[in-house]
Amino acid sequence: MAKKKNEAPLTGITISKEDDFSGWYTELINKAELADIRYNIKGFVVYREWATITIKKMYAKYEKCMEDHGHLPLIMPSLIPESNFLLEADHVEGFAPEVFWVTEAGTSGDLPERLALRPTSETALYKMYALWIRSYKDLPYKRYQSCQIWRYEGKMTRPFFRGREFHWIEGHDVFATMEEAETQVKEDMEMTYQMLQDEFGIPLIFFERPQWDKFSGAQKTFAADVLMGSGKVIQQPSTHLLGQNFSKPFEVKFIDKDGEEKYGYQTCYGPA
Repeated sequence: MAKKKNEAPLTGITISKEDDFSGWYTELINKAELADIRYNIKGFVVYREWATITIKKMYAKYEKCMEDHGHLPLIMPSLIPESNFLLEADHVEGFAPEVFWVTEAGTSGDLPERLALRPTSETALYKMYALWIRSYKDLPYKRYQSCQIWRYEGKMTRPFFRGREFHWIEGHDVFATMEEAETQVKEDMEMTYQMLQDEFGIPLIFFERPQWDKFSGAQKTFAADVLMGSGKVIQQPSTHLLGQNFSKPFEVKFIDKDGEEKYGYQTCYGPA
């Protein structure tokens, strides 16, 4: 008897992708030994050997792309003082519900200041940028890091789609003019097409997000969307024009060619 079109096989993957995308996806990552969701903290996933090897290879390709476009790597601490967050009102308002806070240390009791497990690195990096950037000769200043971030995601979690701890790359740049920052945002989108679409075979399209959906603290956000087989849309890399929204509260300034002190114009990019 001929097998019906949507009839799943009895061995291998037994759930039909067309009939139950969620169940099919869960079975796939289990049987392919890509991830294990049985770790006893909700939203924290164990990435197994094949997934880890794949992630490392993807990291290497994307890091090379970032460096080919003038970014240099660095590594920041995972903890961010609460006082850093409070410097940019929109940013703290947007991220506060998702932050994991460290409040105690060892047997010494409460810490004098709450420390956030990094949900994103703007408020950590820009404190340091204020120390490192001095002159127009330091610009453009383009850095990136590959790291883990933590967000208390209240929605349903799913490996490789949505979790409370995930791995990503983030780029953070400073320029002397708004025009240069806008050019960088366009370059970020070009890198996304180059890597996701051309290198990884993931078709996508960029949209400018409305003001209510932009990155907290940004002037503009442009995000790539991908249409999945289930018919749902998932957001991929996004790039953000920060303008001087962070450089002013964080004192990211430089001396221009005329000896005048000015605030930098910034962008940030999450290849993810």
